[in-house]
Order: sequence, then structure tokens, then C-alpha cells
Amino acid sequence: MSIFNHKKSIEKNISSIINKVGGGTIEKFKNINGKTARGNVPNELFQQRTSRENRVLISWKTIKKNNLTFDQLETFKGGVCVELVNDDYLQQNNHNDPFFKELTKRIGGNEIVSSIICFRTEDGDPGANIARESYEKYLELEPLPFKDPITRIFLKNKDGESHQKIPGKDNKYWEGNIYYLIKGGTQKTKSSHESLVTKFDQTPALFNPAIEYANEEVCNDLLITLFYFFIHCHDITKYIQKDDLIKVKEQCKSYLCKRNYDDGNLYDYCINHPSLIYQKGILMDPISVSKLSVQNFICPFSFENPLSIAICHNEAANKGLIKFDKTNNYVVTAARPTNMFWGLQSSNMIQQSYPLEEYFEVEKERVERRKKINL
Repeated sequence: MSIFNHKKSIEKNISSIINKVGGGTIEKFKNINGKTARGNVPNELFQQRTSRENRVLISWKTIKKNNLTFDQLETFKGGVCVELVNDDYLQQNNHNDPFFKELTKRIGGNEIVSSIICFRTEDGDPGANIARESYEKYLELEPLPFKDPITRIFLKNKDGESHQKIPGKDNKYWEGNIYYLIKGGTQKTKSSHESLVTKFDQTPALFNPAIEYANEEVCNDLLITLFYFFIHCHDITKYIQKDDLIKVKEQCKSYLCKRNYDDGNLYDYCINHPSLIYQKGILMDPISVSKLSVQNFICPFSFENPLSIAICHNEAANKGLIKFDKTNNYVVTAARPTNMFWGLQSSNMIQQSYPLEEYFEVEKERVERRKKINL
């Protein structure tokens, strides 16, 4: 059986089992790939509750930070839009960079890699001083190169009426070339989209954050990896018959053994993760060091509910790390299967932005300090 057919068979069994378990489990597994956090995408531009595969927004600074190439950007198959934020467009040395020069040719374009001009608050500029100063310098350019706020392109339904339900992929479904939102201090807010109200009274809602992206293959791997963790809940046999459990475990194992990333093999990742090694194959929360139950998945998500479970990261998404996976020849982000596991929401909040292994070291140091104080 090919890995493609094998995947289809596993996904069918996963869907059947998740539906039988029911409750909040259905929503939790649907959300694995069906929605992303907003990340650093402006409110007006964020397309909420859409697939990880959809078009994304990435800043020029993030590209440089991660040493990404133009060819690597093209592996964002849903389409990627590069933000030239604040002084990026104004810095002459950027215009000497062939990569940057190519991006300036694609401002407002509809290629798989396109770009826009942005002026908005970035980390380290809480008062928006850099954004404001950059925008004012930009306005001094003659002639002003880009001034059209980006917005969705209206489509026609079968009756010829305009509607705004555009596909979540490809850059051909939006137009314009600039976005700005500058607020802070006592000065008046400047917004490119304040008065731009569409016929449907909606914001442009166009992009997911690049740091949450996963292509179709990675989404499949992520689903099967997290499901494999799930079926190791200590009480799983109360919900799945033993024969069915053995069968689906073997299916998942066979698939995961064939899937490799630069980080390593997916089956090896699962069986060697703290979630499964603390108690010999029983799913545990590695932060609270407690067994996880199917009930943690069934119960509705709530920050106030101590039973609520969440998808956790070994490496936090807000670190903004994007890698080119040479094994598979495409970009991967924090939303890669070798970076995710299940944990209680309370533990997720305790971990904060620490990488999991680093958190363990920090907690170890805290315990040692407490021992000294108790003495």
C-alpha cells in the first residue's frame, strides 16, 4: 500500500474514532489544522479560523532572521505576502539587496510571493515612534510610490452578484499595496483602513501568520502525530475497543515510521517524547507530570477549567523561527509535528515561551533554590 493510500485509511479511522469519542474531542482535532493564532498579523488582515495551509503574512525582518531564500519562500504553497515594515522600504542598503529588489517589484502583485508596504508597531517600539517617523518620511517621497490600501477582490456568484467569500489561498484574491496603523501617545491615530468599510461591512481578512503555517503534507503528519499521542491516554480502552485500538496504533506507527524531517523520524519523536516516556507509553502532561485522560479532550475548552487540554509546543511559535526542511524541501514552522504535543492548558500557561527542555532546567533551578530556603 502506498503511503498516500495508507494515509487515507488512517485518516478514515481517526475520524471514526474521534466521532465516537465525541464531545470537545471533535473540535480539538478539527482545530489542529483548521485554525491558527493571530500571531503578528494585524487585526484587519487576519483571516480567522482558516486552515494552516492558507496564504500567510511574513515580515522582511523575519525572512532575514531565518536566512530564508526567495526559492524557499515559494514553498509557502498557499501564497505568501512579505511585509516591508516601517523603515524597511526607506533604507537604501535594502535596495542594494537583489532579494529585496525583487520583492519591491512584487508590491501589490499576485504571484505566489508578493509584498506590501506596512507602517505599524513592532516589538521594541511600544509608542509607535519608529512607525510614525517612518510613515512621515515615506509621505515625503515624490511621487508617492504606493498608496492604495489592500483589500479583498470581490467575486461574482452564479447570479452575478458580488460576494466576499474568497478562497483562503493565492495572492490573486486581494489588491492594493499598503497597510498602516499608527497609534500611541497623544498623537492622532493614522489608519489606512479606518474608513475603508466594504459593502459587506467586513475587514480585509486576508492572511494567517507565517509562523503558524503548515502545508498539506505537514498538516497530515501533525494530525496523525497528535492522534498517536491521544490514543495513549490511560483510559483510552473505555472509549475504543481493544482490537480497534491495536489496529489503529499499528497503522499510525507504520505511517510515522516512514515520515522523516530534519528534526528526525516522527515515530521516534513520539515514543521518545517526555509525554510518553515518563510512564512507559501512558500519555502524560510533562509539565504537571500527571496522566492525561480522554476526559481532558472531551471537556469543552476553558481557561478556568483545570481539565482543559491544549496543543503545546517544544519551541514556542512566538519565537518566530521558520526553517527550511531539507529532507522534505519545504519550509516548516513551529507548527511542525516534531514540535507539538498535548498538555493541560494550565501547564501550557506555566511553560510560557520556554522551550520544553529549557523549562525543565529552569524548574530544576527553582526546586534547588526552594530546598536551600527550606534549610
